[in-house]
Amino acid sequence: MAEKQKSATLSKGRASWCVIFRHPVCRAADGRNHLRVRRGLGASDKAEAQTLVEQMNEILGDPSYWKLGEREHAGQQFDPKIVAAFYDHMAPPDRDPWGDREAVIPLPGGKDATDGYARVQLIGTTGAGKTTLLRQLIGTDPLRERFPSISAAKTTVCDIEVVVDEGPFRAVVSFIDRDLVRQYIADCVSSAVIGILDNRSEREVVRRFLEHTEQRFRLSYLLGTPGKSVEDANLTDEDDEYDDDPFADEVETPSDEERQALQIALGEFLGAIAALGRTAQVGFERAAETLDIEIREASQSDRDAVQEIVEDELANHEDFHALVDKILEDIESRFEMLSDGEMQRGRDGWPRVWKLESDDRRSFVRSVNRFSSNYAPSFGRLLTPLVEGIRVAGEFCPTWCTEQPKLVLLDGQGLGHKADSASSISTSITRRYQVVDAILLVDNGAQPMQAAPCAALESIVASGHESKLIVCFTHFDEVRGDNLFDTQARKDHVLGSFDNAVSAIGKSHGRDAATALQRAVPGRIVFLSGIQKKLEKKSRLTRSELDRLLAAIAETIAPEGAVECVPVYDVANLVLSIQSATQEFHDRWRGILSMGSRSGVAPEHWTRVKALSRRLGVFRQDEDDTLPPGAAR
Repeated sequence: MAEKQKSATLSKGRASWCVIFRHPVCRAADGRNHLRVRRGLGASDKAEAQTLVEQMNEILGDPSYWKLGEREHAGQQFDPKIVAAFYDHMAPPDRDPWGDREAVIPLPGGKDATDGYARVQLIGTTGAGKTTLLRQLIGTDPLRERFPSISAAKTTVCDIEVVVDEGPFRAVVSFIDRDLVRQYIADCVSSAVIGILDNRSEREVVRRFLEHTEQRFRLSYLLGTPGKSVEDANLTDEDDEYDDDPFADEVETPSDEERQALQIALGEFLGAIAALGRTAQVGFERAAETLDIEIREASQSDRDAVQEIVEDELANHEDFHALVDKILEDIESRFEMLSDGEMQRGRDGWPRVWKLESDDRRSFVRSVNRFSSNYAPSFGRLLTPLVEGIRVAGEFCPTWCTEQPKLVLLDGQGLGHKADSASSISTSITRRYQVVDAILLVDNGAQPMQAAPCAALESIVASGHESKLIVCFTHFDEVRGDNLFDTQARKDHVLGSFDNAVSAIGKSHGRDAATALQRAVPGRIVFLSGIQKKLEKKSRLTRSELDRLLAAIAETIAPEGAVECVPVYDVANLVLSIQSATQEFHDRWRGILSMGSRSGVAPEHWTRVKALSRRLGVFRQDEDDTLPPGAAR
């Protein structure tokens, strides 16, 4: 391994030659091995590229260059591409995607603003209709525009920010880092290989490869999907939902030649995974023999121990890295399909920001949909999994509204759909509480106030933002029962669930918290039906409720009269409260990490804890999927 770390090699990339080496200072995600670096040299001539590789070997062979302070000295001796390839990883840039978008399209409104804009943050359970409501508020056509995209579950995977504004249509898209994309790919490949070791079906192995366990990163959007087998095609009981689809003319889909190329490339990737599976199987048997474990009779914990050893070996296998590099290159080529807009790249050549301005709404939405769509016929051309955030601005006026409202709408990933995954709210959500005027909690009226929305409600109260709360119950047309004889009875039924949630918050946070919530919310609860389609004139209830919603949002920016108050601090109780909260946090995480047991807390699998550790230590992110240690409770 020591020799590997001190020797750079040449590799043929998609467009130019690349240099591959093990960094002598920086560590990989596992914290044990040295970081493997693969960087494009921008040289198509092999002799020129080999000269650059020799320069890298000079740096790797001289420890005096292995300090960040030597970058300037190295810049005088070696090519800038080589200097950047070595030193960039020693001081990774602190990226601010929000700042990148703000530099292109500043958000109006906010604290002390006098422009009349209200900033609204939408939060809610996955599938409750949060993004569908956003569509209604900006007036996009549910059949021909389909922006933003909606689906059964976990469709919104990035931040979506919409400014209802005048003037031309503008968009800015920020992308996740190359290193994080590479790690997602590595996770997908590793998961597929482990599926082979577990004797999973071929279909399951393919699914593991094309969809990350978090369901935020889906390779199928980028690489396409395998063709349907005859058996699969004959098992359906429904017509193809994309037949005679009016949206088909509004999006770009791969040509027949492109589809064939996608199938060939995907077949090669799956073949390489199968080869890695055979290699891993040998390592699996060898590790079991070393640990004196009989696989057929092994307990799950023993199999996990063997599996972890195999995963570590796999992560150091050159064929594994070569496959991940090849997939990453193939994904990066998707950016070359963009024919409009302006792309800005980072110092490593990876896209950082894409921006567009247009007076044509149809072409504008068509272009932006490549970064947010989940339309299956477009798989292979979509860039959705690579996007960190989208911000658009323009005349997005609701079709049911006579006057264009001044709104800034912030949407994002939905809350988890099971009780133990919703006990904490993501910091990406709670940090926005400070910068918005209204927090719009969207919940399913047919199944109101379950674990996730209750956790959101609790976080709003705990952070002192209950005065910003507006609650919207969707699917109100599905609230039915023999005891619900009219509209008011249905409303009372849903409100009863809300009152129960408020009562529970009062027990955990004190009566003052429940009182403050009950005082702030009356008049700010709306009920909506059928918002997934264009509202007709006969939809009187929903249209009137949407008018009430806009009025409630407008009230949040109304100036308040001056209030005289004097803070009173109870230091003794403050100290006790901090001690109690700290103990509660530690107890809960001891249960999650299997370091003890706690009622109501299920221990997480070691792979989830490993993924969280990687996010904290490598990618500087304070959470992983449903494990947010720093989130408000």
